[in-house]
Amino acid sequence: MLEYLNRAFPWLISAGIVVILQPWWAHGLRVGFFLTLAATLGYIVTSHLQPAGEP
Repeated sequence: MLEYLNRAFPWLISAGIVVILQPWWAHGLRVGFFLTLAATLGYIVTSHLQPAGEP
């Protein structure tokens, strides 16, 4: 599960940046910012956790 999240968060960061830069949706800047922020914080947290069973 942890490895799956570590692979998913960079894609979520990229999706957040795309939503920030799109010109058609007025609330895209806000949604993209919070998506990018949440994905970045999630990536930082999960990248510092060790998988179960490893020292």
